[in-house]
Amino acid sequence: MLQFLGEANSFVASSQEAIERSAPHIYLSALPFAARDSLIYQIFSPFFTGLISIETFGIDGHGDRLIMTLTGHNAWVNSVAYSPDGRFLASGSEDGTVRIWDTNTGEQAIAALRSDSGRVLSIAFSPNGESIASGTDSGVCIWTGLSSQPTALHLSVPSDGVTSVAFAPNGSVLASGSRDSTMRLWKADTGNMIWVLRDQIGSIRAVAFHPDSQILASCSNDGTIKLWNSYTGDPLNLPIIRDDDVISSIDFSPDGRLLASSSKSHIKIRNLQTWNIIVTLRGHMSTITSVQFSSDGLSLVSASYDKSVRLWNLELTSGKYLCNVLDGHSNSVSSVVFSPDGQHVASASHDRTIRIWDAGNNRRAVQPLQAHTDVVRSVAISPDGFVIVSGSEDRSVCVWDIRTGVLKLPPLLGHTDSILSVSVSSDGRLIASASEDSTIRLWDAQTGEIVGEPLKGHEDAVCAVTFSPDAQSFASGSLDGTIRMWDVATRMPLIFSPLMAGGKVNTVAFSPDGQLLAAGGSASHINIWQTASGQLLGTLANGYSPTTSVQFSPAGTHILSAGYPGVFIWDITTGNRILVYSSQRAMALAAVYSADGGYICMCTYGAVLLWDVATRSTIGVLYGHGGMVWSAAFTPCGQSIVSCARDRAIRVWDVKAACLQYSNESDDILAGLASNDLNCGWLLGPSDELLLWVPEEYRTYLHVPPCTTLIGPRCIFVDVGASGLHQGENWTQCWRNDTGLAFISYIM
Repeated sequence: MLQFLGEANSFVASSQEAIERSAPHIYLSALPFAARDSLIYQIFSPFFTGLISIETFGIDGHGDRLIMTLTGHNAWVNSVAYSPDGRFLASGSEDGTVRIWDTNTGEQAIAALRSDSGRVLSIAFSPNGESIASGTDSGVCIWTGLSSQPTALHLSVPSDGVTSVAFAPNGSVLASGSRDSTMRLWKADTGNMIWVLRDQIGSIRAVAFHPDSQILASCSNDGTIKLWNSYTGDPLNLPIIRDDDVISSIDFSPDGRLLASSSKSHIKIRNLQTWNIIVTLRGHMSTITSVQFSSDGLSLVSASYDKSVRLWNLELTSGKYLCNVLDGHSNSVSSVVFSPDGQHVASASHDRTIRIWDAGNNRRAVQPLQAHTDVVRSVAISPDGFVIVSGSEDRSVCVWDIRTGVLKLPPLLGHTDSILSVSVSSDGRLIASASEDSTIRLWDAQTGEIVGEPLKGHEDAVCAVTFSPDAQSFASGSLDGTIRMWDVATRMPLIFSPLMAGGKVNTVAFSPDGQLLAAGGSASHINIWQTASGQLLGTLANGYSPTTSVQFSPAGTHILSAGYPGVFIWDITTGNRILVYSSQRAMALAAVYSADGGYICMCTYGAVLLWDVATRSTIGVLYGHGGMVWSAAFTPCGQSIVSCARDRAIRVWDVKAACLQYSNESDDILAGLASNDLNCGWLLGPSDELLLWVPEEYRTYLHVPPCTTLIGPRCIFVDVGASGLHQGENWTQCWRNDTGLAFISYIM
């Protein structure tokens, strides 16, 4: 019974937005999306008929680990902290309040605490549980007397906000870090200031004490971690830890031997004796805001702007780790903490909620599907149309079967930084990849073996690479402002290379006959060169910057360019811009012709647009990707489009189905899931009736028409039975009348 009640609570908490909006969707939406192995689903689903069918891969069942959702704040929740005994959870918010919650009931234990010091940016419980410290816009506030009459002690800090507070494990001092690049140490009982520490540039993002209370660590916007003697305020004579970006969060392991730090989308765990990085954890798709070790040191939890919480089960002796992704927040997750016993995790979000999750490591970790582990920046298609080649910020090139989404070769590894562009030769023999590591690599498309040494010459990131139509040469464009042309056979630059572009180069393209080369980038023009001599033939005055992609029309008479605010078509002979297609979804990141030149595919934020050249009209909009769509390509037959995006996914789309769907001629009931943006997660009917609610964490992983193949870390298949979606006054038909007595007997 206890298990049933716990899962019932999780069911309601995870589907609250659907249930509150429309009670029938307890059955029509919430129940079908419930975890298949939950008691709620197993007990109640037999009493209903004609519900949608959900199959999930690479992701936990919806609400599988969620225990409760705490609501009450009316602005972003910036920080959470457990009391030492785990009975209470404190939260601090942009609404200027500190709230204390009973972790058993989810109710507020006392009235909201308001210091009138502006937004609450950080929060911490004292080791004895009798005080709470909060960092605010104007200083630090220490609350005492929590069990009776709370009183506030205000500690003024001349800063732009106290971003982090932490009590020493022995409870004697409190540390605070501020946006003015300073840290302060305070007597925890009196509030008297002990030290002011200044030795980092930029905002202090986090402070953390070593378990022995003698060492204090701080991380900053300057990408450094520094260690201090908390008794004297002196910096320790130890190497300064530096990273390539802002370090947003730090934490010591309970035994004091390890230090975890987060920056961008990865976490590094270091041995404090050797300073070596033991493991780098990757998986988040955006900036990581918070990391913390569990009390036994065997797990690590992280939160990110990508709306997710990740629970890492560490086996550091073997360098292995497992990861569970806790999804459900509808906005950035700003803070995450383990309960003292390590059984639960609490997360705070910009969606104004706090969520408590089951962190039990006895649960099976759901492994992601075979996919890139970071943003996919470029896709190309083999000449026969059966293979997709992709390049990713995870530094790998992958070769996929376009029909099954299965890897045909092991990932092609060798680049030391993000891969920004890939190309396949017209004879299908070679793959070229261009990287932020300033090199180009050639690969055997059949075996995956690297061909020769990396090609060097560019002095900055190589953003574009493309083969000539005859596969005898290829061109590369770089942020160093040059275009280089290379001979495939010798892998040497052509004699007139490099070509000077007059600005950073984002994109290069050959004409269909191979006689011309076009390039665009940060300069306000597109250059056109003669490939035989390297002579500059002319420029197209763009007037908009930057140019994100260029391509010649199949007839070779026009150039297609993408940028802001959309797509442009140029007449090569006259240099006139004969057509401008303006995007209402901001910058066009790429645009490509179909093989017959009849269609144009445009990539932008969250969507792929299909455009008819003859009628100059939109004939399809493909939704499904989360975030920027970086690259797309038509298959040679023109029947499909392949696209890749920031969500780490590659999608294959059926062009005909997309056009039918856009013109409302499709009879597929679920076409609406891909026909437009879900309205707050709802699929709406013609009269805005509520047809289906989709949980937040599933919305960018739906595999529904016109998407025919989805290559990503997760995949959600949605199917409708022969009876279709129950809607309107007919929703009660989901109830099986023949099981009514059995149902009543069960609940009695």
